[in-house]
Amino acid sequence: MATAQLTPVKVGIQNVLIATDFSHCSNAALNFGLQVAKAYNAQAHVVFVIPADQFLLAGAEAYVAARDAARRDLEQLQAELQRAHSHAEGEAYHLYLLEGDAAQSILDFAQQKRVDLIVVGTHGRGGLGKALIGSVAERVFRQSPVPVLTLGPHLRRPTRDNPPTNILVAADFTPSSARAARYAAMLARENKAKLTLLHVVNRKQIDCAPDPAAIRRGIELRLPDLLGPEGDAVDYSVRVEVGSVVPTVLNALNEGNVDLLVIGVRRSSSVLDRLMFPHAYELVCESSCPVLTLRENQASAQTSELK
Repeated sequence: MATAQLTPVKVGIQNVLIATDFSHCSNAALNFGLQVAKAYNAQAHVVFVIPADQFLLAGAEAYVAARDAARRDLEQLQAELQRAHSHAEGEAYHLYLLEGDAAQSILDFAQQKRVDLIVVGTHGRGGLGKALIGSVAERVFRQSPVPVLTLGPHLRRPTRDNPPTNILVAADFTPSSARAARYAAMLARENKAKLTLLHVVNRKQIDCAPDPAAIRRGIELRLPDLLGPEGDAVDYSVRVEVGSVVPTVLNALNEGNVDLLVIGVRRSSSVLDRLMFPHAYELVCESSCPVLTLRENQASAQTSELK
């Protein structure tokens, strides 16, 4: 399902957290996350979260049954990884059963283990999977201080061992977008990949401008600044499109045969985030390739068109 694979040079990944719910898309995220950990010689931490509060409301027996079922699923997963990939628990990865609020458990565990990358799937059959389709995935990538790699239900190819060859950054000029662009530049340089910086301009804004061509040229000149020194020796191009953000970015993914989308995201501040800043969530859910999200620092948090 996923095509991009990260290789170790200077990005510096030592610990990878992979959230699973044993669904098909979650398994794709698990396989991808294990490949990333292997490429970086990093520790892989595979976690399943029991939403304890929900089961406790149904009674103690329901909670015990859910915990026992989760343990059996983890044991089966351990056996499958050993049989199919010769991945041994305790060597290639570590399994953990967590309890509590799904998003907060993932974030707390990531902090505890000094995780450098979180890998999640966005379409599951139940439990964590249902939550990841909605609020949990969004809470994780909006609150995580480390990059989050998300694999959605619309990935167009099976997972490969190859590194990314074509990286697209959906960029604006916010601090989070600059962070995303610099990180993408490091990945592109390390993997000798092509990097494209795409900025989408609202049609009403440019149609009302006295000189639309000058605005486009100005944006094209400013986009490379997002890369900073990390852009040195990177094969990059800039692209300015007019239209709606989500369909324009999704169309660019398919047109350019992109295998990794990188975006900056606004830090979560309220339950209305998705209504106010829906684009990141929609891109994560609809992307035909893996999406790497990087959150802006709390001190520089501000709104943006992409978020």
